[in-house]
Amino acid sequence: MHEADVDPSAGRAAPAVRAGERAPRAWPAAHRPHAALALVAVAYTTLQLAFTVRIGLGWDESVYLSQVARGVPPAEYTAPRARGVQLLAAPVALITPSVTAIRVYLSLLSGTALFLAYLPWIRLRPGPVAPLAAALFAGLWLSLFYANEAMPNMWVAYCGVAGVGLACLAETRPRARPAVAGVVAAFAMASLLRPTDATWLALPLLGYGIARRRPRMALATAAGLAIGWAQWMAEAALLFGGPLARLRAAGAENATGLHFSLPDHLRALNGPLLCRFGVECGGFPPAHIAWFAAVPVFAALGAWLGRRALVAALACGSSLAFAYLFTVGYAAPRFLLPAYALLALPVAVSVVWLCRRRGTAVLACAGVLCYFALQGRTAYVHGRQVHAARAVVPEVASRLPQLGLRPPCFLYGHDAIQTGYLARCASHGVFRTVFRNYGGALSVPSSIRAAMARGERVAVITATRRPPAPFLTSWTRVELRLPGGKKRYVFLPPGS
Repeated sequence: MHEADVDPSAGRAAPAVRAGERAPRAWPAAHRPHAALALVAVAYTTLQLAFTVRIGLGWDESVYLSQVARGVPPAEYTAPRARGVQLLAAPVALITPSVTAIRVYLSLLSGTALFLAYLPWIRLRPGPVAPLAAALFAGLWLSLFYANEAMPNMWVAYCGVAGVGLACLAETRPRARPAVAGVVAAFAMASLLRPTDATWLALPLLGYGIARRRPRMALATAAGLAIGWAQWMAEAALLFGGPLARLRAAGAENATGLHFSLPDHLRALNGPLLCRFGVECGGFPPAHIAWFAAVPVFAALGAWLGRRALVAALACGSSLAFAYLFTVGYAAPRFLLPAYALLALPVAVSVVWLCRRRGTAVLACAGVLCYFALQGRTAYVHGRQVHAARAVVPEVASRLPQLGLRPPCFLYGHDAIQTGYLARCASHGVFRTVFRNYGGALSVPSSIRAAMARGERVAVITATRRPPAPFLTSWTRVELRLPGGKKRYVFLPPGS
């Protein structure tokens, strides 16, 4: 993280121009990496608008967006969540709850964030490294899928890449106030999105700053983290009984502790989106395991070749990966997105180095093309599957007014959170509730009783004809026949 990180040719005076000669056209060459990075960002946004903008809302997205979406009752907000996603979505969600409008906005914002995140690395590594790293990360099927989703991991990834790059720039520039301010902003946003992830990403920077007596780097990073953690702790005191109680509740919900979840992460490399709650994770996909295994090898080689800043990228990415592989008891592919984003930088250094040698250039190019082909195919297949699965929810929501379910209303059960968002109903559908007799093994769940007491129209949605809980046996069952031969069942309370 010293001057050696920057190309020694950068900053040299241009050769004198003789009389009668034209000045060399240096601008296009100097800005070629910027143009390449911009093209990657534009292509990234275009692919999102073409393939993923029509995908419906997921469970977590509906929870996040319901907190700020106009006219939508807020869904239950649990201890592990943070407020950064709402801040990102608010400019559009406060105007309209339209899923398409939010998707388009997030697609444009995501492409811009990709460009800005890797921009500092052009100054640290002049040449094709930053654009190639951005392309490798943007080409990952997970990146294409989550780029315009209202979920925190992708945005933490952008913040992490930008924050680490700006921290390295701050150490290599005598006048580093803009870079220092950028470090604070990047880690502040990351900690507002997901405080624990931001902390794991920042640990190597904090350790380096303290060990090498680099107070500027350590203080800027710590100041950014403090902003997100302060908001999180203040909210904990107001809503969750204090920071310690919130940490315990978050740990219980996220199954934190000493674990080894690498096998689950390997099975989830090509989906599903969550390996938990009885979801079948499938087998071990060999092609995906091949690129996953190659990442640490090429990242280590790139860090050795690039030194300094690339070591920082490797250390910060590995720190977050370690946290999810060894301290969380289940897997979701999106958890590792910030690690992939940072490790793409030293991997790109390795690819560039291999391409400069005749004996390895063909192999390197073939490997990169195979990587993009595999990721593109997975993004297409998985995107179609998720689109089809989530298309059921709008159909159910559109049928509810025919059953008299108009605001104020309350939905409970299968896909209740997503359906409630579209139907403008309050909702309850925690995973444990759905998988344990809908919370009504002994009596009507308290949330349903409270909604009835408020005079709200109530419905329980199930995917099975048979009542999943004893209290539903006396309720009126309505069958909804949906396109594609799918069915959902809506149970209405007696007398409704």
